[in-house]
This record gives sequence, C-alpha cells and structure tokens, in this order.
Amino acid sequence: MMSGRQTLGEIDRAVDEARARVAAVEAQVEAAEQQLQAQRRGQLEDYKALARLRVGLLADAALLTHLDQSEQQVAALLSQRETALTLLKEQIQFAEAALRTLEAERNEQAARVDSAVQAADAAEARTQSRLAGDDAYMARRERATEAERKAAHAAEKADRSEAEREEKGVSYREDPLFMYLWKRRYGQSDYRAWALTRWLDGKVARLIGYAEAGANYARLNEIPERLREHAAALASAAEAEVAALKALDEAARVEDGIPALDAAIIEAQAALDAVDRRIAQARSDLQGLEVRRAFYAAGQDEYSAKALELVASELQRDDLMELRREALTTPFPEDDLIVARLLEREDERRRHDGALETLRESLVQARQRLDEVETLRTDFKRNRYDRADSQFGDAAMIAMMLGQFLNGALDRRNLWRVMQEQQRYRPERSDPGFGSGAFGRGTVWGGGLGDARRPGDIFGGLGRGSAGRTGGSGGAGKRGGSSGGFRTGGGF
Repeated sequence: MMSGRQTLGEIDRAVDEARARVAAVEAQVEAAEQQLQAQRRGQLEDYKALARLRVGLLADAALLTHLDQSEQQVAALLSQRETALTLLKEQIQFAEAALRTLEAERNEQAARVDSAVQAADAAEARTQSRLAGDDAYMARRERATEAERKAAHAAEKADRSEAEREEKGVSYREDPLFMYLWKRRYGQSDYRAWALTRWLDGKVARLIGYAEAGANYARLNEIPERLREHAAALASAAEAEVAALKALDEAARVEDGIPALDAAIIEAQAALDAVDRRIAQARSDLQGLEVRRAFYAAGQDEYSAKALELVASELQRDDLMELRREALTTPFPEDDLIVARLLEREDERRRHDGALETLRESLVQARQRLDEVETLRTDFKRNRYDRADSQFGDAAMIAMMLGQFLNGALDRRNLWRVMQEQQRYRPERSDPGFGSGAFGRGTVWGGGLGDARRPGDIFGGLGRGSAGRTGGSGGAGKRGGSSGGFRTGGGF
C-alpha cells in the first residue's frame, strides 16, 4: 500500500522528470540552432574572404563594406537576443520559486484539512459510541430497522403479485369471449344490455364458465393493488421511523459540537481550494514563460528570425553569386579552397536543417507530455486523493504506469483509470453507516468527507421495494415466506 501523499510525491517526481526531459531537448535544439546560425555566419565570412581576393578583379570595396555592415547587424541582433533571453530566464526562475512557495503552502494547508477531518471523525466515533450504549436510542434504531424490513418485504410481495398478475392474466386477456364479457361488465351491478343481448351474453357466459373465471380474474387484479397500498403504507411508516432516528443522530452531533468541526473542515478546504487556484494561475504563467523560452531555444524568437532573414537575404545577393561563379573559373587555389568550403557549409546546413526539424518535433512531444503529467497532478489534487486517509493498493504498479506514461506507452486517460481503480480510503474511526446512515438514504456522519464515505445498508444491499421508487425489488425475497397472494390456475 502507498499513501495518497506518497503517490502525489511519485507524480511530482514524474513532473520533474518530464520537465528535465523538456529542458534536455530544448538544450539540444538550442545547440543545433546555434550551430546553424554559426554556419550561416561562416558563409558570410567566406564570401568576405573571397571578395577580398577578388577586389580589383570583380568585386569592389563597396561589397566588402556592405558585408561588414550586415555582419555587424547580425551580431547586434544576437546580442539583443542574449539580453532578452537572460531576462526571460530570470523571470522563469522567479516563477519557479513562487510556484515552489505555493506548493509548500498547499502542503501545509492540506495537512490542516486532514487534521480537521480527523478531529471530526474522532468526535463522531465518540458520539456513536455514546449512542450505541443508549438503550432508548438503540430501541429507536431497532424500530426503524424492523419498519424498513417490513416495508421491503411488503414491496417484494407486491412485486411478485404484480408479476403473477401479468403472467397468469395472459390466458384471460387472450380469450376474446371472456374479455368481451369482462369489458361489458357482465355479472356486475352496472351491467346494461337489451333483452336479446342479455340472453346471448348469458349463453356465452355459461358456455365458457365466466362466473368462476371472472371472480378469479377480479381477484388476480385486486390483490396486487391491495398489496401495493399496504407496501406504500409500510414504506411511509419506515420513512417516518428513519427520519426520527436521523433526528436523534443530528441532535447528538449538535450536542457534541460536531457541526462546528464540520464548519472547520469546510473553512480549511475552502482555503486549500484558494491555494490550488493560485497554483493553477502560477503554473499557467510559468508555462507561458517556458513556451517563450522554447521559441528562443528553437531559434524562432524575433531576434533570431531577423538575423536569419538578414543572413539569408545576403547569401542570395546576385553579386555574391557572381563572385562565386567567377572564382570557379580562376586558376588561383585560394579561390578554390574558399568555394570548396562554401559547398561544404551548404551540405552541413542541409543536414542541420533536417536534424533541427526532428529535434523541434521531439520538443513539441516532450512539452505535451509535461502538460499532461501536470494535468494529472492537478486532477489528483482536485479529487483530494492526497488526503491523509487515501491509499493506493499497488505501489509498484503506480510507479510502472507513471514510467510508461512518461515514455509515451500509456495515455493520461488510461493512467487516470488505473489511479481510480487503485485508490481506496482506509477505514475511519467513525462509521458512516451508523444509525440513520444504514438505510441507503445518505448519512449525517462523515461531514466534510464528500463521497469518500459512502452510506452503508443494514440489509447488505437490500432495496426498498417498489413503494415510492421506480426500480425493481431488492433481496427481501430471499428471506423466505409466502406472499399470501391469490394463485389461479389461469384457465377456465
């Protein structure tokens, strides 16, 4: 078993690892981008060297001056880039420090919530112990239990009687002569017909034995209605008994000061929620800064873009191309060496472009994985799985699944499903199924804990029957005993 806090620690480590992976890829992208920038600036230097050799032959001093100016502009842009990047890194460091401070504040506030919950739980346990020793209270609980049992049993009998009516009434409803007489109210005080019709109806009735069949069918329809009325009355009585028991529970909680402890839980949780909102905003701000840093690492910031545009435009100048073509036709070996170096730089540029594109795609994937694991951590905290009484069954599996998630072998939806399956709350000192909490109508016990403490059921999952509900019956029928309902052979 691993506690919720320990599991959150594992997720925090996964976040740190994902962040480290992003930083590593960013460093690779930045190094590749710097190599590419250096390669382009090297091309300018090569053209300047070629121009110096060719001064007086093809190029003139104006070309050298222009190239020097372009180089200076590129250097100025890159200097501005370094200044802006340094400022951005300082902002990121400040945002990271602020986030760490908020996380520490959250841990302290989460501990306060846990302490408040534990105090209320201990107080409820004492109150329940006191009530369990109160003869009058236990007598009231027994009355509610018996009333609930009777209501469930009556509802089960009504269900069985209705099912029997549907099953055994088929033979009656499918007999056209019987249904003709039944709908005409033959044999009843309100039966009306002409003399000839009355005579014919009498012959049909004697032919099919309507007198006995009609009485049987009437009882088959009447008994379920009476049983349903009886079940509804017992259900109402059970509701009243449970309500009376709940009133005793609530009065005992008030007497022992538990509502004030519940209010302390709500206040502490509200403060925790406020810290979580501040953390969410701080993390969003940090993510925005990190995205900007990723643009710098990838050479997609405004300074790098301007420098690249300037170098690219210079390298495409017609006079430079002409200078290169002329150099190929001269017998001077110095020209040939420079041109060979230019060709080699072009090959390097193409290789760098391909490698840089691959690294950029890897950076996008790494950032997406970081965003997902941070969202997982947010969901984990929002569901309060880091609560003091929260536990996870298989620590090794959690660690393995987080590793698979970071490596891209598992998506966040499936990882979250595993988290939910592994998560449990260890038993509290108080019992949410105590007293009125045992009847499947919610519980007054366990205030502030939300759905973590689900109400029990004194009948082990027994339903409330059909009275006042739309579902089927529960397990009351397993208690045995006859329904006492009318059973007909169904034929006539």
